[in-house]
Amino acid sequence: MDLVIDLLRESAINVVQALTYMLIPAVVFLGLGWHFKGRDFLPDLRSALPETGLTLKILVFNALFAGPVLAVVITALHSWLVTNDLVLFRPESWASLPTVLVLFLAVFLADFFSYWRHRLDHSALLWPAHAVHHSDTHVTWITTNRWHPINLLTVHGLVGSAILMMGFPAYAVIFNGMLRGYYGYFIHADLPFTFGRWGKYIVSPAMHRWHHSAEEKAFDKNFAEIFCLFDRMFGTFYLPGPCDGPLGVADDMQPTLKSQMSYPLRPSAYARLVRRAPTSEETAA
Repeated sequence: MDLVIDLLRESAINVVQALTYMLIPAVVFLGLGWHFKGRDFLPDLRSALPETGLTLKILVFNALFAGPVLAVVITALHSWLVTNDLVLFRPESWASLPTVLVLFLAVFLADFFSYWRHRLDHSALLWPAHAVHHSDTHVTWITTNRWHPINLLTVHGLVGSAILMMGFPAYAVIFNGMLRGYYGYFIHADLPFTFGRWGKYIVSPAMHRWHHSAEEKAFDKNFAEIFCLFDRMFGTFYLPGPCDGPLGVADDMQPTLKSQMSYPLRPSAYARLVRRAPTSEETAA
């Protein structure tokens, strides 16, 4: 009984913290939207409200149920890594480096790991869970909270494990998490920023909006979250200008919490895994 009470208390705290965490971004991005969109701001806001409501439901669902489970799994994983001496560098190894350099390396390496995690999320096996994030047809700053619990496990488990194995000190891990969280709000915001020449180096809202595009020419592009370098290095960079086209996915998902949470559990969602490649004769035809 005590365990159940503790779990319920932790879930309630997760919900409060998640909603509180969004207060500052809400004020900032509503203000930016009003400033840059002018008379189009209110119509765009009204059209995005249904998707925003669904994202909030997913956020609360994850805070109540997925959050506590993930906390247990990640804590156990960290303990296993340390116990089995699978940490590449001990935290004290970073002490000789300047703090600013340690912070930069933590963010840079985390973005490298996140790039490949993101590409893995677009594979046939993991796409059904990641498709929930892409199903938002009105991508706004709050879309960064739209995750299926399975996808949260890859986001926090794979990238989190990689950072832990690097042995970064606690302050660097915390800084990376906070920066990545708030920058995630920024790049999902409905803003036309391309960053001009700097858009070749730093991920802009326009660049990430192309990643959410429903147009085939933008599929599987722009996987990085902060540094464009990785997309440019591995041939996935795409930024022809602001993205004004349709967003979302073609997957058979309804805009309801039940449909979105159950989608990765449907066998039909994994058709790409067993789809037969066309023969040379079929391709020629």
